Amino acid sequence: MQVSLVLELYEKQGQVLKNTLDVEFSDLEFFRRVLSVPDQDPLMYGSYKIDKISNGKIFDKYGFMLDVDRYDCYAGYRQIS
Repeated sequence: MQVSLVLELYEKQGQVLKNTLDVEFSDLEFFRRVLSVPDQDPLMYGSYKIDKISNGKIFDKYGFMLDVDRYDCYAGYRQIS
């Protein structure tokens, strides 16, 4: 099994999951810092909301931007097969 960063995009109205993206190569410490992950979750297994400021920082490092005006976006590490 592998652990990967998973981005989840939900409709703002109704909270319907619209898309899930796996980020194969990611920097755990970067995402912990950008998303203000508490020390109680060192491996970031919870889901953390991506706001406009953190979205900009993710774009600067990874070159992609999520539509946070259209979707509620969350990030967290998950086991994938």
